Amino acid sequence: MYYFDLRHNVKELKIQHKNLRRDKFRHSSELGYNYITRTLYFSTHKQDIEELEYTASANMPIWAADCPEVFWNAADQYESMKGRTSTHITVALPKELNYMQRIDLSNQLIYEFCGQYQMPYSFAIHNHVSTLDGRYEQPHLHLLYSERSIYDGIERTPELYFQRHCPKNPERGGAKKLTADVIGLGRHQINHYRKITENVINKFLKEYAPIKEVEIYGIKFHVENKVSCLSNEDYNQKNGTNLKDVPQIPRHYLHSKDPDIQEKIQMVRQTVKEIREANLYELHQAEYQFELSRRNQYQYENNDIAQKPKSNDFDF
Repeated sequence: MYYFDLRHNVKELKIQHKNLRRDKFRHSSELGYNYITRTLYFSTHKQDIEELEYTASANMPIWAADCPEVFWNAADQYESMKGRTSTHITVALPKELNYMQRIDLSNQLIYEFCGQYQMPYSFAIHNHVSTLDGRYEQPHLHLLYSERSIYDGIERTPELYFQRHCPKNPERGGAKKLTADVIGLGRHQINHYRKITENVINKFLKEYAPIKEVEIYGIKFHVENKVSCLSNEDYNQKNGTNLKDVPQIPRHYLHSKDPDIQEKIQMVRQTVKEIREANLYELHQAEYQFELSRRNQYQYENNDIAQKPKSNDFDF
């Protein structure tokens, strides 16, 4: 169970008016790029609570090689109406991995999602401390990619790049879109990507952080460090557990100064803590019971030794 989200940015007019000089688009890919890279309008966004750890772009056409923002702006401008300008994937990364390991993990995921198909992409790794408990880091990957691949090697102008593809004369049409249907995934794309993410993350955890410490009902012990792509509902059906979903708090509530809202948040925080602890118990019942038995046995043996008479204590 980890956070994974995939959304398509579709070109739609936000405002339509006869006197509008410049089109404004909903779900702008250029704004998406600015958001993940913390540039322009987002240069100071969350700067006090979140760190931009790393950002990079690749597979850009020649005209955008040195300035990826130009590519995403062109996608907004020249993609056909109702067409996808980009896909945005967000993935929670393991906090047990260090800075370089998170970059390597992200690059491997990106290769699986879009890199192997030579799709243009930009990505960033953000990290912040959990707003709920204020203790643990929450690193995560933001990936923005275009389905219009550069695999055919044909140089196109920005306007031509986003036009309809022409199979008979590729140089006269836009870059081909390698959609989920084209690459053979269809409606199973998200499940396929989630499974890939599970496998890649577990590979890195096995190599760099195979064991993690958990605390359940005041007892700390170590367990195998791994993730699952299944939802709580699917995991319960498969394993007979009783995992529960954690309630989500609207982000703007977390920073509200309203005392009534803050009081409600404190109640939700306590609920979240209890659910998370109960979920940990569901996942690690066997290890918890073993550790509890080990501690009880240790305490019993120590008490037994302390109560035995010191019959060999001679006074010379």
